[in-house]
Amino acid sequence: MESVKIAILEDHSVVTEGIISILKSNPFFSLAGEFRTAADLFHFLESNPIHVLVLDIDLPDRNGIDVLREIKEKHQPTKVIIFSLHGSRVYVEDALKAKADGYMLKSDPISKLPEVIDLVMKGGSFVSDGVSKVQLPFSAFQMEILNLLVQGLSQNEVADRIQKSRKTVEYHLNQMRTKFSCKNNNELISKYEKEIQK
Repeated sequence: MESVKIAILEDHSVVTEGIISILKSNPFFSLAGEFRTAADLFHFLESNPIHVLVLDIDLPDRNGIDVLREIKEKHQPTKVIIFSLHGSRVYVEDALKAKADGYMLKSDPISKLPEVIDLVMKGGSFVSDGVSKVQLPFSAFQMEILNLLVQGLSQNEVADRIQKSRKTVEYHLNQMRTKFSCKNNNELISKYEKEIQK
């Protein structure tokens, strides 16, 4: 039986090490490569096909959902399992629309990953039980802005990270504040965090 070639795109080394240690426990898995940026991954994939990609959403050079779309467009046989902190339904729905094969939360036991890999390799799909049942009235782009604010970035830093103007960021924040009846960003963050804990 051919081993399952797995690549990891994740910019936090502690998370990567945890994934690698659990993959090593299965003799049918082989680590094809570990990457911190999408650019490095796509360079590798030009000459190295893989079976499964374990993919984070928050990356230093690109949004993981965009990476997922490109993988499915250019490397169709590759199965993609999103491995993310984001448990909001809008992220999951965006990932599934982009043809993710699995959506696992970083709060899930890492020991579950081999089971998820087996499932997607057999043509199944997986969505973590920890995904919020609350449907927020925001787009995935707005959720990206909001989550960066939650992480402590300023509006200018958010604009730099997503490569958009400060005006664009402010426009979307204003839309979200209006929908949640908030006077400022701190109030918006507070209400958002309460919603996703429901």
